[in-house]
Amino acid sequence: MEGNGSPPCFTQFTDAEEEETSFLVKGPNQEDPASLGPEKPVALTFRNITYTVQGDKGRPKEILRGISGYVRGGELLALLGPSGAGKSTLLDIMAQRQKSGTIGGEVLLQGRPIHLGSFRRISAYVQQEDLLWPYLTVKESISYAAQLRTPPSFTRSVLETHIQRVMRLLGIDHVQNSRIGSQMVRGISGGEKKRCAIAMELVSQPSILFLDEPTTGLDTFTAQHLLTVLKEIAAGGVAVVFSIHQPRKSIFQLFDKLLLLTGSGEQAYFGPASAVMRFLEGVGVAPPQLDNPADVLLDAVAVPPSEEFFKSGVGQNCALAMSRTCSGIVTAFHTSLLAVVEREIGAINERCSYGYDGLPGGDPSPYYRGITKQICVVAWRAVLSKLRDSSAAVARIVAAAFFGTVIGSVYFQLGNDQLSIRNRMGSLFFVTMNTALSCLATLNLFIEERAIFVREHRTGMYCVLAYYIGKIVQDVPITVVTNLLFDIIVYFTMGLQQGVGKFLLFSCTCTFVVLNSYFLCLFLSSLSRNIQVANIVAPLVLVLLLLPSGGVLMGTQSLPFFWRWLKYVSFVHYGLAGLVVNEFDGLKFVCEPKVPFCFPDGTTYARLQGYFPEELPEYIVACAASVAVYMVLAFFALLARAKYLQ
Repeated sequence: MEGNGSPPCFTQFTDAEEEETSFLVKGPNQEDPASLGPEKPVALTFRNITYTVQGDKGRPKEILRGISGYVRGGELLALLGPSGAGKSTLLDIMAQRQKSGTIGGEVLLQGRPIHLGSFRRISAYVQQEDLLWPYLTVKESISYAAQLRTPPSFTRSVLETHIQRVMRLLGIDHVQNSRIGSQMVRGISGGEKKRCAIAMELVSQPSILFLDEPTTGLDTFTAQHLLTVLKEIAAGGVAVVFSIHQPRKSIFQLFDKLLLLTGSGEQAYFGPASAVMRFLEGVGVAPPQLDNPADVLLDAVAVPPSEEFFKSGVGQNCALAMSRTCSGIVTAFHTSLLAVVEREIGAINERCSYGYDGLPGGDPSPYYRGITKQICVVAWRAVLSKLRDSSAAVARIVAAAFFGTVIGSVYFQLGNDQLSIRNRMGSLFFVTMNTALSCLATLNLFIEERAIFVREHRTGMYCVLAYYIGKIVQDVPITVVTNLLFDIIVYFTMGLQQGVGKFLLFSCTCTFVVLNSYFLCLFLSSLSRNIQVANIVAPLVLVLLLLPSGGVLMGTQSLPFFWRWLKYVSFVHYGLAGLVVNEFDGLKFVCEPKVPFCFPDGTTYARLQGYFPEELPEYIVACAASVAVYMVLAFFALLARAKYLQ
């Protein structure tokens, strides 16, 4: 289908037509910018694909063994095979998503090697697991994807029409204002989540659509409807590739092409789905006419029985029959059909590469929208989710008020006698410690949403920087606000030095401490493999950083020499130093006659503890600089994690 440069979209219908047609796709010759089809259809070929991983005891294990085939715009290709056959692995290799292991063979797009950036723009991938933002509604989720994965030429009205048609196409328009939900948040059903995930990919109007087990979790009626929709999408010029397990007969009849894998990862068939039963009959497998073809195929290419079953008297004859049937089908395909498939692949590559003028859009970047648009949309989604997740925000506010009240009541109105000196130091230490540890709760929240971030980043929605900025916009305001509430409560409850300047410096220092803690936790959680590791590592690191501040109780100079270096890298030390100097500088104490040794002022005591008023600017600058360092480290850790998980 040749495009005329206008952005592809859905076909415009009147209200009456929409009810009658139920989103049937217009033919490829239509130039309507609302057409569902891509700007121009493409062909994807794969030849002799092998995939090997390291198995037990370091021995190589073959997952795929010489798989060949192709899919063209307008075709529906099903990858069928028993569990463990390598369907999802093959799908990931075709979609340029499989990075681990050793991959052999070639995958070509339009007869040329694939450029990953351009390929992401024209392809879409629906994962088997539905990873969605629980606090967004169905429409907001799809709108969020559409704003990032459609051309800038789409106006707001066109985009709204586009979104509504996709929702109706997949039968989720009736829940468009319902929240997605999660295990802890009530929302839509599992089948509706699956269709929402597909809709989020369809809004990008891909030339190639990959789906991993799209019917998983759907009832038979919904699965039938979904495959019918995919068939219509393919008719609009989209190449649709999906893995599927045990489809019903009516679903099987919708397939255009079929690629059959055996349980050991070998290719048993590739060609028209309607011709596979004739192929089996030629091999000597004559299934009853009323049987579901998928059941017959899966039985024929199932994983060979175990050695124990093979040797048993009961299973020997059955095992031999299954093994011979499977190997016979594989041999028949390689001797009679593989050469035909190879010739077709060669012809497709030659035709597509001749007069090749680049992929739709031509831009090697995987992103449709610029960094500014990405940041705005991601930040909007982040703020909206945070506002709706009121329980988490309320919990943090309550925790800040509670701990502020507890610490303030313990050190209530300290006064200015000699006893208040040690109490004042202890109170500042507890304030600093509580502030530094307050962000540990964010570890779990970030790791839970990390999988969603990786999925969206891989699909080309946004770059890592856009997500990172959105994450900061989402978390930093509530972090600063709860810290300010804590500061107000403890400062005036404990009766620290009066004065606007004193309080502002106190609050500013605590803000730097809590931001250090936040970005440190973000850094560590980005590096951690899972929640369990993050919950162990983060407290250990924070305790180490608290060690120099333990000098409040024993004197900094009394720390063992092999721990003293920590104070130069500890934001907790710099934060506490700033609080101590801010509070003790200019403070006068009452010398009682019965006290043998008296500190007349706070400056003298602070110097004795190793905190010097003239170094106050250095303490504050060091604490602020530490925020910048952890912010940069957290970004690069997130970048590394995104590349690793891909």
